Amino acid sequence: MLRQHGIGSAVVIIACSLVLMGMSGLGTVAPQNGAASSFNARIMDTANNEVEISSVTIDGKPLFQASLGKGKVRIPFENISRVTIKDKSACVTLKGSKDMCDLKINQLSRVYGNTPFGTYQISLKDVAWIEFSSAKQ
Repeated sequence: MLRQHGIGSAVVIIACSLVLMGMSGLGTVAPQNGAASSFNARIMDTANNEVEISSVTIDGKPLFQASLGKGKVRIPFENISRVTIKDKSACVTLKGSKDMCDLKINQLSRVYGNTPFGTYQISLKDVAWIEFSSAKQ
């Protein structure tokens, strides 16, 4: 009887360990591609804090990804002047002043960049708007 209890405990411990090891990547910072982005941004968060960042990426890429109906769009920063986010939807103002609205954002996506005081990251769901500009070379 004692031996069966010991075996059952070992199985439970191993199963829990495997589950916890599988969760090790959750909450970590998405790796940058190694190449710095050539875009800067001004960001206003939902608490009305404004931050200027350089080398901006979203999930490590210099593009904005969202769902448009049943499809997905990937818009390079070079084509975007502003992204406005409200609830789970975004409206992208393209450089030619054309707007693409009703884009559904991935709420797990994160914006990354550098500031004079260190690195910066924010969840896309916590962003009110982003204005992009090319970095001065």
